[in-house]
Amino acid sequence: MAIPDADTVVENFSAATDENKLSSLRSFQVVTLPPDCEVWMTGDMHDHRTNFSKFVGAAKLVDNPQRHIVLHELIHGDHFDAGGAEDSWITLHAAAELKAQFPNQVHFLLANHDLAQIYGEGIMKSGLSVCEAFYKGLKRDFPDGYHKVNIAITEFLLSLPLAIRCPNGLLFCHSLPTDAQIASYDFTVFDRELTGADYKRRTGPVYQLIWGRNVTPAGVDLFAEKMNAKLIITGHQPQEMGYAVNGEKHIIIASDHNQGVFIPLTTSDDFDADIILNKMQKFVALPAA
Repeated sequence: MAIPDADTVVENFSAATDENKLSSLRSFQVVTLPPDCEVWMTGDMHDHRTNFSKFVGAAKLVDNPQRHIVLHELIHGDHFDAGGAEDSWITLHAAAELKAQFPNQVHFLLANHDLAQIYGEGIMKSGLSVCEAFYKGLKRDFPDGYHKVNIAITEFLLSLPLAIRCPNGLLFCHSLPTDAQIASYDFTVFDRELTGADYKRRTGPVYQLIWGRNVTPAGVDLFAEKMNAKLIITGHQPQEMGYAVNGEKHIIIASDHNQGVFIPLTTSDDFDADIILNKMQKFVALPAA
């Protein structure tokens, strides 16, 4: 694959950042999708390029203007070179280009690996820091322009919303806070501009939302009540078989392996967990892009 020049990459990320911020569907940290539309929800992608290509190809956005797609956790995959450089910026850039091309149909959610990359936190994978490996990939591919590409990527990641709502009560976010955090959670984070304190490790509501794991069905019920949601779909927690059901109001999905799944849904039709599970599709069943 030919690597585009740094200025082109910066321009594409900047255009997608503007579209994220200026979307008419967005209010502060929440995107609300229109009624009577389709929405295809994914789990963590982690630079699984085959699944990403299959998904975009199947969505056929140009032929289906009523169809929306939701992407999150695109970075930090398995494409390492011998020097420990990783280039998941490629998939992230492809998604940014897609956002610029279809600004009203392509949507993102802020994820924990995004925040880790912004701050350079040490998430380890196979004994390597994925954040450092990502940065090495930028240095390798843009030897004279990696600083400005990194800045553009950081601004793009910071522009991602925290949640996506549908008129029928579906709510999408990357993850959910723990039960203990939900009891005192700052739900105003969704309805205002963010501050540095919101991202603070362990105590910030953004951090708690995207890093939280193992919430119980009782915790989900409380979160859903506060958010006026009927059912919540998240990623974040690895799922060997592609998904898990956590009570009546929470489904967790993964999209970063061959048994990974996505869920094509609607924004207005009534549903329950069983209906959603019956709509679930595996990437392995999709034709090659």
